[in-house]
Amino acid sequence: MRFIYTLALICCTIFFLSAQTITTTVIKKPSELRCNEVPAKLNNIVFGAIPPNAQNQPVVVYIHGWFDNGYAWFMSKNKWYENSYNAGYRTAFFFQSYSDAFEDNGKVIAKMIRETCRHYNTDKVIAVCHSKGGYDIDYALYNENVWDSVQGVITLSTPYWGAPMSDLIAVPFFRTILEAVPIVGPIFQGKGSYQMQTAYMAGVVRPMMDNHPNNRPEKFHCFGAWGFEHKTVLPNAIPDDILKVVFPDYQPLCLDIPGFGVFAGDLMSTFMGFTGLVTSIAAIQPKYENPQKNHQLNDGLAPYYSAIRPGSVVISQPPPSQQSNLNHIDVLLSSYTWNIVQPEIEYFKANPVLRKGDIVNTSEKESQDAQPSASDAQFVQGNSLKINSATINKLYLIGEYRNESFKILDESNQLVKTITLNMTTQGMYDIFHEVDLSFLPPNKKYTLQSTVPVTGLLKDGNVATLSLNTHSDKTYYLDEPLNLEVKLNEWPDAISSTIVKGYLNRNIDENGSVIHDQLIPVDFEYNETLQAFICKTKVALPGGVYNVSVFAEGNELKRFAATSILMKQERKPAASANLFSVFPNPASGNVTVQFNAEENTSYRVEVFDIVGKKIMQNEASKLSGMQQIQLPLNDAAKGSYLISFSVNGERKSSKVLVLN
Repeated sequence: MRFIYTLALICCTIFFLSAQTITTTVIKKPSELRCNEVPAKLNNIVFGAIPPNAQNQPVVVYIHGWFDNGYAWFMSKNKWYENSYNAGYRTAFFFQSYSDAFEDNGKVIAKMIRETCRHYNTDKVIAVCHSKGGYDIDYALYNENVWDSVQGVITLSTPYWGAPMSDLIAVPFFRTILEAVPIVGPIFQGKGSYQMQTAYMAGVVRPMMDNHPNNRPEKFHCFGAWGFEHKTVLPNAIPDDILKVVFPDYQPLCLDIPGFGVFAGDLMSTFMGFTGLVTSIAAIQPKYENPQKNHQLNDGLAPYYSAIRPGSVVISQPPPSQQSNLNHIDVLLSSYTWNIVQPEIEYFKANPVLRKGDIVNTSEKESQDAQPSASDAQFVQGNSLKINSATINKLYLIGEYRNESFKILDESNQLVKTITLNMTTQGMYDIFHEVDLSFLPPNKKYTLQSTVPVTGLLKDGNVATLSLNTHSDKTYYLDEPLNLEVKLNEWPDAISSTIVKGYLNRNIDENGSVIHDQLIPVDFEYNETLQAFICKTKVALPGGVYNVSVFAEGNELKRFAATSILMKQERKPAASANLFSVFPNPASGNVTVQFNAEENTSYRVEVFDIVGKKIMQNEASKLSGMQQIQLPLNDAAKGSYLISFSVNGERKSSKVLVLN
């Protein structure tokens, strides 16, 4: 029975390829609907029944996130559909990929939005998005030209500045194991999983979205959460339909299983508690969280302030408010968040002209409570592990271990106990396995010897921590010192007997493709003045996103931390960005865009009218020297136009008045 329960809690779907052809299904009203009548089909739109009180009510689309094929809006008696129907809302539930790149998902979502508008004969929808779905629709709005078809977007725990867990997943020592996990391994291989790294989200994605000429941040109402330790409470008896989140073709019996809800809620709570704790292993820099510059406050996947889109309207109350004391799974359950989301739907319904985004303020107390990123975890890999039971030890292993064992030896090398390792990974909630060490007598030292090499993390209970600081907003340039800084806090060992070492590994190249380059070691030397280990290594590396893994080892303790950085080939002279001009302005005919192209420059010029509709585009690549581009606006109507100019990924814009 426990095996069935575990399977039922897997928030993923079997990986398969499918063309991006959009299909549709219309389901019955909630009171008549059985759970086996909602298909969990990739690239499918599930349209709800039209409520009797639907007149003058909006169309609401629901967009799921990472590790979710879309059925989570319905599973375990989740009431998003029922609540929406009772409120009179017409609904559409999108089933896009759970781990594809946001560009690919954005294209699919744009098609789904257009199809939804056709289905309901409307020109506007309101979107409710969980997790990764929030920036999947970001791309759809501004790069697939459906921004004027969406009245507003409500996001729930979307990691706009990245998820530290994604930095950890990209650590090469973990990646190979995670990608080999049955069923969920393909999700970890997906480009969307790598794009959630903090360096990529903040260094590539946010500038692209926030500087887009059509960006309307006030369209986004954002909810963030911070309660990774919050206990998830489900109804006592829930059906077996949760398996549809794993197996799209599964036909559930739709029978309530007594006690299943309690078991499911406890397992979800335990998993979120663990992921929230290990989030501290991945370092985040000040630019990447606004405004507290820490990620100790997280929901198990997204730090609270990572879930706030720049310029958006914030609908969550910042910590320590109990309103946002939820974990990442709680946020997906309508029993927790419907009463927060529905007023925002009503706001978008009533306000065609939106209010400006809130400025997120923190009180003096909250700023004082902010803590720097500090890891108290030890990386475990190999056949032998030493522990001290003077503190409480929590050992978590990654992967599968069948009929293996740990021998626990005391200081005299005498066998204390043998622990059998029989750990299988069936899905999301059992990726990490805790080894129970609570039986060990206190204040003694032990050695754990395994029959096979194991990989995992040890939280040894010692107060010593490792702080990793990149000091450069995580953007580095060719042949410049890395200047990575490692500080050891409450460190019991002498610095002279402590070794700090690190590794770089590129996982996204300069074109945005997922790759796996070889490990590159980097050196650290202790600086007495700064009382920190500094990496002065200069690297001649290709551009892209790199995982950074750092290890500190003393006589008694070991610590491990990770992050991601963005590597660019060279600093562009500030003057070159200013060699962009638009003339004449005002204009009565053609408009000229002039710029100085460095060697192998690629550019794109787009012209938008006053309502944001793109009316013209011009692009080319492999240019050098002074360039002039003629934009034929002779037939354009009189009025203001926005000219957006992108060169090598950097964007500038200029308004021009046409007097035709």
